[in-house]
Amino acid sequence: MLKRLIILFISLLVPFCAFGYDPYVPKGTLIKVYTKIPLTTEHLEENSVVYFVVPSDVWVQEKKAFEAGDIFKGYVSMLKMPIQGVNAAMKITITDVIKKEGYMEEVQGRVIFGNSDMLGGNLTEPASYNKSYFPRKVYGNIWGGTYRYVPSGEYEFGRHMVINMRDSLFVQLDEDYDVY
Repeated sequence: MLKRLIILFISLLVPFCAFGYDPYVPKGTLIKVYTKIPLTTEHLEENSVVYFVVPSDVWVQEKKAFEAGDIFKGYVSMLKMPIQGVNAAMKITITDVIKKEGYMEEVQGRVIFGNSDMLGGNLTEPASYNKSYFPRKVYGNIWGGTYRYVPSGEYEFGRHMVINMRDSLFVQLDEDYDVY
């Protein structure tokens, strides 16, 4: 009899216990975005506010985490101007997401392009080349070698970096984002 009462009590108690799963977007997730206006290092400064649009829905189970048209808001956290031999570079940090319904939620993330969170910063082309002779022994001959063109050490001046509206960028989340 006591066993039946315990089983009855537990069966009545189980529906009141919440064994639910709260959906979330995990840290490190990549979300494809496009910029609202063309961004260039020529016109931006550090701490300039920038906006990115989500082009398609992002789902977590049966809930939309981000809808098409949501806007990520961020700022330029690091900006380097072009110099001799190196192109311009910038890093963008994401702070908020503006939902289609009009409210804003806090999100921690950064914009990445390719496999790096620094956009640009690559080396420029050499300005000139020198012709160098590399001697080598050819089978059976005591003379021989090859001429190669090697960079002279002078490089072109760097260029400003431009992100167009159709360039594919990704926002990488730095923290878990809870879906409500």
